[in-house]
Amino acid sequence: MILEIDNVELYFKEKRILNGIYLKAETGKVTALLGSNGSGKSCIMQIVFGTLNAKYKLVRVNGKPILKPLYKTNIVSYLPQHTYIPNGLKLKTVFQLMKLDWGNFTEIFEGFYGFEKYEDSTIIWRRKKSH
Repeated sequence: MILEIDNVELYFKEKRILNGIYLKAETGKVTALLGSNGSGKSCIMQIVFGTLNAKYKLVRVNGKPILKPLYKTNIVSYLPQHTYIPNGLKLKTVFQLMKLDWGNFTEIFEGFYGFEKYEDSTIIWRRKKSH
């Protein structure tokens, strides 16, 4: 799969944040966004995923323009640096939202093996409090 975003222009009020941005990412290859704090890296990812609206943008997957936000298409996934899962959700709900399989999860993270009670929704998602 080839994901491209082209001609991105983003403004916050009258200030232009991004202009003429092009990004290409391919399955099986590593793509990195580098820049100092505040340079727009997270904004680019949010624009690609569809959670931030840019004044101009063109998102393509395998050369085809994507007209609705990617998060509504199930074509790609995005894992932001900050958690966006609300506190208090049942773990079963979190796994369903993220399309995760508990068995596969416990194979990778063996420390969670034995917590199969997630099936009856007894485990609650709690985010660590940041200091």
